Amino acid sequence: MSRLPLLLLAMLPLAAAAASPGKACDDARTQLDINQCAAQDAEAADAELNAVYRQVLQKLQGQPVAIDKLRAAQRLWIPLRDADIEARYPVGKDENPRVLYGSMYPMLYSANKAELTRQRTQWLRATFLDRAEGEL
Repeated sequence: MSRLPLLLLAMLPLAAAAASPGKACDDARTQLDINQCAAQDAEAADAELNAVYRQVLQKLQGQPVAIDKLRAAQRLWIPLRDADIEARYPVGKDENPRVLYGSMYPMLYSANKAELTRQRTQWLRATFLDRAEGEL
């Protein structure tokens, strides 16, 4: 049995969220348009992560060990995020993701990337920026 029907049902809420990351995407009608909007949303989430990461580095200025540890953690987190997405949407070496998941695959991938990236951004913000000054 194909994984596609169950996947489509499970991803309906994500599809709605990915289809409307901004005003330009409000009129997305085709799957290609929705895929592009989801990719833009993932890019926006990545830009937000980078901005918060820079703020954290600025806050840690003068603490070289903390900065090195954070950089190492971030370098490890990016491949972990990507591996998590690949685990959620597994594609074998000789398999085509569009055959396995349909034309929604790029949207699903991008929407999941945006979600995980926003979670990381929230964690960085809560851990390093929202804490009381005396805790660092």
